[in-house]
Amino acid sequence: MSTNYSIYAIPAFWLLSLLPHSYAIHTITAANNGKWDNANPRSSTWDKKLQSTVPAECFGRYERAEAAHKNGMENLALFATAIVLGNMAALEAGTLNTAAGAVLALRALYNVVYVTVGDSRKSFARTGIWAASVGCCFYLIVRAGNVLAVR
Repeated sequence: MSTNYSIYAIPAFWLLSLLPHSYAIHTITAANNGKWDNANPRSSTWDKKLQSTVPAECFGRYERAEAAHKNGMENLALFATAIVLGNMAALEAGTLNTAAGAVLALRALYNVVYVTVGDSRKSFARTGIWAASVGCCFYLIVRAGNVLAVR
């Protein structure tokens, strides 16, 4: 019998979702003479100031990193729900570990592609990666639902 590590994937997902934000702050601060408005970092005037003071490619990378971070936080609830439901249904540890590992690997790849790809046509790869990770979550939810429905 395998050890079930899937619950640990929830904080790992959160950390993977936080990494692009850390990268965004580091990137924009380096391009902005070390300046970062930590008191009001979500201000629209701050973003406008950054856009006018840093190179366009750097600002685009900053925006994409922040978007990857926000997307990760938005998808954390779906992932955590899938893991918790899978555990409530007592799905096999191998199934839970594989699905959790796949989602974490896809999230890491998603972050890299989101931050580095600025071309609109190539950005559809990111959408495919996202869809695959959501599919893994839905797989666990459906499997758990099937088990719990007959209990």
